[in-house]
This record gives sequence, C-alpha cells and structure tokens, in this order.
Amino acid sequence: MTLILSAAAKKMDKNYKNNGNVKWNFTKFLIDREGNISARFEPTEPIKNVKSKVEELL
Repeated sequence: MTLILSAAAKKMDKNYKNNGNVKWNFTKFLIDREGNISARFEPTEPIKNVKSKVEELL
C-alpha cells in the first residue's frame, strides 16, 4: 500500500517543492469510496479548499 500511495501522491502534485514526497505529517489525502486518491492537500492548503473537495465527493 505504501508504494501505491507514494506513486499516487507524486502523480497528484508532481512539483510540490520540486519533489512529490510527503515532507510533513500534516499532508492530507482525500480517498474516494473506491479507495482512489482523489486529492492531495499540503499543510499550507486552506482548510476551506479541503472542505470543498470533500463536499464534492459526498
């Protein structure tokens, strides 16, 4: 699972600080009902953007 998540995380944001690795434990991943990563949010992302994306998936 770690390799899958790591590959998907890089795909979601190819150039986050020139590297797609998770650099901080507050990076958030939104997983859809099928278990796919729907979005990646870095620690600096406004929570309103996270909320909006969650509401889209409901």
